[in-house]
Amino acid sequence: MNTTAKQISSSIYEMLFIVFYSCIGFIPNLEAIDKIAPQWLFMGVLNFIVGLYIIKNISVYTSQFKGYWNSWLIRLYIFFIIWGSLSFFYAINPTEVLVNFSRQFHVFFMLTNMVLLFSVIPNKARFVSTLLVIILAIEVVSVLQQAYEMLSASGQIKGELLKGVTANRNITAFSIAIKTPFVLYLMGRKTQTKSILFLGVLLTMALVCLSMIQSRASYIAAALVTLMFVGMTFYFYKGHSVSTLIRKLGLLIVPLALTIVINQTFLANRGADAVSRAATISLSTNDGSVNQRLRYYEDVLTHFSSNPIFGVGLGNWKFKSIDYDKKDMIGYSVPYHAHSDFIQLGAELGIFGFLSYLGIFLLIGILIYKLLYRTSLSKDHKVFIYLVTSSLGVYFIDANLNFPIARPQVLVVWTLLIAIILDIYIKQTEETVSSITVKFDKSFMALMLTVAIPTIFISFKVFGSQKNQMFLLQDFNSDQYQISLAQIEAMDMSIPNVTVTTIPLTDIKARYYLNAKKYDTALSLLEDRQNSNPYLFYGENLKSRAYEAKGKIDSAYHYAKKAYLGLPNNKVHVANFVRLATLKKDLGAVAIAAENLLKTHSKDNWRFILTAYVEITGYGNEKLMAISDKAVRLFPGDLQLLLIRKMAAISTKRIKEAELIASEATVYFNNSNYNKATELYLQASKVDSLEYSYLENAATSFYQAKEYGNALLYSSKVIDRFQPGTGKAEYLHGISKIAIGDRTGGCEFLTKSLSYGYSQAEETYQSYCQ
Repeated sequence: MNTTAKQISSSIYEMLFIVFYSCIGFIPNLEAIDKIAPQWLFMGVLNFIVGLYIIKNISVYTSQFKGYWNSWLIRLYIFFIIWGSLSFFYAINPTEVLVNFSRQFHVFFMLTNMVLLFSVIPNKARFVSTLLVIILAIEVVSVLQQAYEMLSASGQIKGELLKGVTANRNITAFSIAIKTPFVLYLMGRKTQTKSILFLGVLLTMALVCLSMIQSRASYIAAALVTLMFVGMTFYFYKGHSVSTLIRKLGLLIVPLALTIVINQTFLANRGADAVSRAATISLSTNDGSVNQRLRYYEDVLTHFSSNPIFGVGLGNWKFKSIDYDKKDMIGYSVPYHAHSDFIQLGAELGIFGFLSYLGIFLLIGILIYKLLYRTSLSKDHKVFIYLVTSSLGVYFIDANLNFPIARPQVLVVWTLLIAIILDIYIKQTEETVSSITVKFDKSFMALMLTVAIPTIFISFKVFGSQKNQMFLLQDFNSDQYQISLAQIEAMDMSIPNVTVTTIPLTDIKARYYLNAKKYDTALSLLEDRQNSNPYLFYGENLKSRAYEAKGKIDSAYHYAKKAYLGLPNNKVHVANFVRLATLKKDLGAVAIAAENLLKTHSKDNWRFILTAYVEITGYGNEKLMAISDKAVRLFPGDLQLLLIRKMAAISTKRIKEAELIASEATVYFNNSNYNKATELYLQASKVDSLEYSYLENAATSFYQAKEYGNALLYSSKVIDRFQPGTGKAEYLHGISKIAIGDRTGGCEFLTKSLSYGYSQAEETYQSYCQ
């Protein structure tokens, strides 16, 4: 047996452990609502097993431990973990700190284990690259299979549904992008044409997958890999021939060019135009996704600047974010992540948490710089380190645009990359810390194992809770009660104490008691609880319902108003508030609610509040008329808001008077007396100037009387002033234009009519416009 074979044989367990870590992303939901729950649990258990293995063979890792303890990166990481744990004492929800501390500890323990495991694994660069390329191949096949099924079913590709083996497309896209540099590394080392072709095809398919997934952030990541690869090639091969440079650059440029050809030839017209998608990358606030992220960044930075030392607690931003984003929130969908791990940690842990986490990235950058420019490593090793750097760059982009800190699948690769850089650095520097002994190393690992036990327990509890939440949230979202009270009472709702959507589990439990008409039990739960999410106000809405059922309207209204003020764009809260406000005749509260309506508020909430305003005050209120005018401008074509505006401005007596006149006009119209019908419809319109149908019917009568000029006049008034969006006015305008010889103009309005779904325009359009 040769030396390499002996090394591999002696390190088989270390290699298997690295493989197991790398496969965490393939663990399915296992009945949990989110697959991260079993993945965190598996990571914790694997850490414990590996820790036991290391402590049993501690003498093997003595030299590596000395370099480990000498690393400022490790020291800073330990500080970050400890600082995060201390936020338990000031967090909004301390239980959530426990959940997130256990996860951060799992990652740190995994990093520690990997650094030690790598110390005895030979040919680390080839081993890691081969392992990640195999995993990449599995991910690519999964995405391609999903795309094929979509094409077979509908002929179209929906990028947002291409999840591969992960939970969503962004995770899949970055999981693919972060591994592409390792394909390039293996391609650069291979000499056989077949191997290079195989890896080239895999790289091309990986890029094709990115083009179909259409995650714009991953396009930025792919661009970074490309630029770094080109820069690396010119740097390391600057003294070589032009043909060598072309051959090296071709390893990436050819697959990239093929990807563009494949995308534009076969996929662009099937819903996956990568070029058009990439062209939308900008910082424009006209882009909904960009605008949302910028809003989240602004909220986090605002909180960070006003709370620089202590934040809201590790993992607690998802609660405080509601307070900042409440005017833009719809329903109970909270801004769970800030879409930047760094500034979110600043909001959660203050300046020390932010700097310590950012410092980990800065220190790994310093280590990489030293390895590339201050050591005598071979060119092959430096090429590998450079490509690892590009992968870390991909993660850095992801961490600034998404939230990989919450996703084990991507964290495993990040940890592996840092571990291998640390291992190479330790081997190169050969620095030692003489005061550290084997006994200390063993004590440290024993401490890690001790801390691991409660963190694994917490992960197990979270996993169990998420299995329950699969059913609890199905009931909640469908407004059903399929789970029995006995099952609810048997559920452990202590860790975590909120759902994955941040709804307090106690509130969910009270919901079932409320449905069972056990109002006092429900209220007792809601009153006695420690509010695990004080910004969602779902519990206040439940209290309102319970007190109303008990006939205590004042209390019901108190909590309904509190729930509305807490989340003023929540349909459930608004509907309950305005209903009770109308019952209480609280004009002041409704008037304030109406004045605070924003364009970001849903159309339904505008309707709810303005309807209550009309019911309480009646017609003629100037503020109400101004707000209802604003509503019609914001939501053109909404017939209910048009009706509300009419009721705000015109008395019921006049509305009924106009209706009687219009009814009489309809009789004349049906008897083909179009002139008389026109006269009466216009008279009705003068009595009720805000009813568009009278002008619309007048235009119809004029058309039937062949008075096309007047038909155009009154149909245009409907279109310009009311914009009802039914398509009838556009149809009348179109046929009137055709009647006077303007076929082009007529067809334009018929097209608009059809776009509103007015089917009567179809026959005329086919006769004159095709």
